[in-house]
Amino acid sequence: MNFILYDGMEWKKLFPITLTRPVSEIRLGLFTIKERWEKYIGKKVDNIITQPFLSKKYTKKESYYFENILLINSAFLPNEELIQILFSLKENETIFFKEKMIAIKKNFFSWKENILSLYLKKYKKIYHVNKIIHIQYPWDIFINNGTVLKKDFLFFTNGKKSSSLLGNNHIICKDKIFLEEDIKTNNVVLNAQYGPIYIGKKVEIMEGAVIRGPVAIGEHTTLNVGAKIYGGTTIATFCKIGGEIFNSVIFSYSNKVHDGFLGNSILGEWCNLGAGTNISNLRNDYQKVTVWNYEKKDFIPTDLQFFGIIMGDHSKSAINTQFNTATIAGISDNIFGYGFPPRYIPSFSLGGIQNKKRIPFNKVCETAEIMMNRRNVNFSALERNILEYLYQLLDI
Repeated sequence: MNFILYDGMEWKKLFPITLTRPVSEIRLGLFTIKERWEKYIGKKVDNIITQPFLSKKYTKKESYYFENILLINSAFLPNEELIQILFSLKENETIFFKEKMIAIKKNFFSWKENILSLYLKKYKKIYHVNKIIHIQYPWDIFINNGTVLKKDFLFFTNGKKSSSLLGNNHIICKDKIFLEEDIKTNNVVLNAQYGPIYIGKKVEIMEGAVIRGPVAIGEHTTLNVGAKIYGGTTIATFCKIGGEIFNSVIFSYSNKVHDGFLGNSILGEWCNLGAGTNISNLRNDYQKVTVWNYEKKDFIPTDLQFFGIIMGDHSKSAINTQFNTATIAGISDNIFGYGFPPRYIPSFSLGGIQNKKRIPFNKVCETAEIMMNRRNVNFSALERNILEYLYQLLDI
């Protein structure tokens, strides 16, 4: 059977995180959504259906058609109930959560067939799941991260043996801490009393760092001296982290090296927060926040009180930048200047309050190439083409 993850209508609602990736590449808990599906179904996902300008990077093959397939909406996270129903589906049977389709079994599906057309067809049978995590908006990532992280920890570490730490460290609730190989630590605190802690291979945790679960730290990441990592936080691979972080998700190759607060936030890949950058995650009047909506091109009300920043890939802030509660920053921004930047910063912006300027595209590529080369990663033609496509669009 072929398993295919597709981008549904949620893709646009998840900007700016999905401007540069399919929904299946969103990270929360210990895994990306794609990795999580692969672990639950016990095999590699056969393909991804995403936007045409992303396909060359993320699609394995563009066959004209597929046979015997399960089409799965990437915005839903797998659980035991869903997997049990999924493997029992027959031709043209589907699974729904409320009014949203999660998956459908097809004996035949054309690559060029419009995914949305599936919603217009009559189904032989509809199954319903009662409880599932549905990632519809970018803030759903940090809202659900602690819950997903706890479940991922139990699922992934079951039956596996944790490595041991060298050095003089203070460990609380050792049975809820899982350590991969070659971790460097000395004089750090790992407190899993309030949730599990997972630390990947070749992570370095410098002196005085404190981790309070639930927390996941990806491979080759460095936590600087005195870093304070609170629960609900996932830090992906190859990151450099310092200061204070609470209930946030940081994608791979991003840096928050110095002191400063980051809470209830998401940083995409290749981001960098300058020294002293601070993000407010709560209004002074304790009111619910409004958030920029890319489709309506306006701020919309939410039911959220705690909300920091959502920053797209390749964006940077200068030293001592102060972000207001519920800020949305697009991709490849260079944010600096006096005062608070606007709460919505379009992609490729230069400056802060005075962000009327757009960074020339050659400078966008030059900065990306320099940063990626420093980590021995090639700024490929595929990466350039994605950024160039987005650069030609307005209001992103």
